Amino acid sequence: MKIISSLLIAVFSLNASAITLDEILLKVQNEHPLAKSIEALKGAHSSQSRAAGLNEPLEFSAEGAYAKPDLDKSGYEYSVGVEQNIMHPNVKKAAMQSLKYQNESEILELEHNFFLLRQDVKLLYHVNCLNQKSTLQYRDSFLAFEEFYKKKKRAYEYGEISKKDLLALQIELDRIKAEYKLYENKVNISRENLESKTLLPSLREEELSCKDTTPIIKELEFDYENKTLKEQSLDKKILTYQSDFERYNVSFDSFTLGAAYQNELDTDRFVFSLSMPLNFTTSFNEDNRAAALHKKSALIHEKEGVKLQKSSHSEALKKELSQNFENINAYQAMMQKYENELMPLVESAYDLGESSVIEYLLSQRELFGLKKELIEHYKKYYETLFELYSVLQTKEKL
Repeated sequence: MKIISSLLIAVFSLNASAITLDEILLKVQNEHPLAKSIEALKGAHSSQSRAAGLNEPLEFSAEGAYAKPDLDKSGYEYSVGVEQNIMHPNVKKAAMQSLKYQNESEILELEHNFFLLRQDVKLLYHVNCLNQKSTLQYRDSFLAFEEFYKKKKRAYEYGEISKKDLLALQIELDRIKAEYKLYENKVNISRENLESKTLLPSLREEELSCKDTTPIIKELEFDYENKTLKEQSLDKKILTYQSDFERYNVSFDSFTLGAAYQNELDTDRFVFSLSMPLNFTTSFNEDNRAAALHKKSALIHEKEGVKLQKSSHSEALKKELSQNFENINAYQAMMQKYENELMPLVESAYDLGESSVIEYLLSQRELFGLKKELIEHYKKYYETLFELYSVLQTKEKL
């Protein structure tokens, strides 16, 4: 049978060498476009910072003219010189700090996005592993029911059960075959979702280990005081505007020094010059200082909101995680009782003619339903867990 063959191949593959979650995450760290973008941007920022620390280049000037005074001799005149704009040391320091904090904030925002990407990869890995587990469980149930059907078919041939009972069992067997196809599709879809998130073409050729999934634990301890990448990015932006405030809190921004040699017919002249802006003649710096203070204040309020949201959201998720754990335990207990105690009694009663085939099939479907719901509770647990990681951006302490 085609279905059984594919299942046996899947089981064999799971036992073969397979890729772990840590190996997938390492590949994502080395090969994902977002990770490469972060590294490239770090290089760009490094060059930009070095450039910002350099002085402006010297400016060379040259002029030439032909002079013909009314009563004097005529001839050519020329002038050559250099000048350089020199930034106020405090202004330059503040500008470099502002650029540094701005660049660091940009990197932290990208790292925040990459952290969320990693959590998505972890969740999709666990979902695919759960779908594989669910499919294998359904295969075991299917094979067991198929053997049961064969036994009842022989019983029908000996006249021990009615054709109605056999037909009901055959319809149930066909239903299980069709539902199994849905389980296989879930495995394929969740695997495609994982591949599309990682953007790793090589992952298509790999089998997942699924032996390294996160254990189900009721109580987890988290470091709530640890600053998230989002908070760190806001801190850098706040420092950026503080540096901007200091940048405009000076009497002058820069001054220009110049030196030139001029030849005017029979006269040699050496000229030295100094020029600087008179900031007190305009409110330009004052307005920029006010803008920097307002932006800094806005970011401080934004950061406070982020902290409050993190606290409230994480508490809600932690309670939800605990509830998910309780649901898993409850369904595990129900399923074990159903599978180990009730179903043997139901099957025995049907074999002895003490219950109908409908009662048996309803009990069988109830067991399948419990197994399916248990897998869904596992998925909800992991969804909550990795969302909690995303909110707190910290590693759990077991």
